[in-house]
Amino acid sequence: MTLPVPPPQARTPWRPPGRGAAFLHNLLSGRCRFCQARSLECPLCPGCREDLPWISAACERCSLPLASGEPLCAGCRTAPPPFDRTRAIWTYGEGVDDLIRAFKLHEDLAAGRLLAELAATALHQRGTPCHGPLVPMPLHAARYRRRGFNQSALLARWLGPPVAPSLIQRHRHTAPQRGQTAADRRANLHGAFRLQRPPPAAVTLVDDVVTTGASLAAVADCLRRGGVRRIEVIALARAI
Repeated sequence: MTLPVPPPQARTPWRPPGRGAAFLHNLLSGRCRFCQARSLECPLCPGCREDLPWISAACERCSLPLASGEPLCAGCRTAPPPFDRTRAIWTYGEGVDDLIRAFKLHEDLAAGRLLAELAATALHQRGTPCHGPLVPMPLHAARYRRRGFNQSALLARWLGPPVAPSLIQRHRHTAPQRGQTAADRRANLHGAFRLQRPPPAAVTLVDDVVTTGASLAAVADCLRRGGVRRIEVIALARAI
């Protein structure tokens, strides 16, 4: 039987690591980042990869892990977010949190690249479609200057093309979201984003961690006002 060709708006661009990545890993260390055992194909050995907190069943809208088998969590049934679907690869814990903090806060680009490669492999193996270009969550210029990079933009580039890095701008500098309540996060982000040019009909937002979803919702609201009809989210981790 011939498998149907995915439509253009649902292509699968995810970029799993090639042989060059394995060669470079073996050249540099050839050992698991977590347990230091020999690991020839990946910076994590098979056991440590399996022990990561993979999400297998979750709410389709916000990716909150669910044991019930229901498609939506209670929160998304009563107050759905302005994006259509979220796919988070892991829960935020059990080693994934350490890798994300190392990448985001300590400029450990190898940790971010490892997470992106594992995520791209998982998305590719699952046949996960990609609706529209990848749009990284934007950083305000002042925060970009302090950090030196936008972790979401790097993740989008490593996950696979096409990427639309400058579609939306964070033009208002806001206080850090960490430690704020969901209501405070929403108020903090009101009017913080604006479109730089007319958007396509569908986009896929890329972020490192989904916590309350307030930042993603603020960006999605801006995109909806610009005429985007379908908004999906790809994230490394989901906080629970």
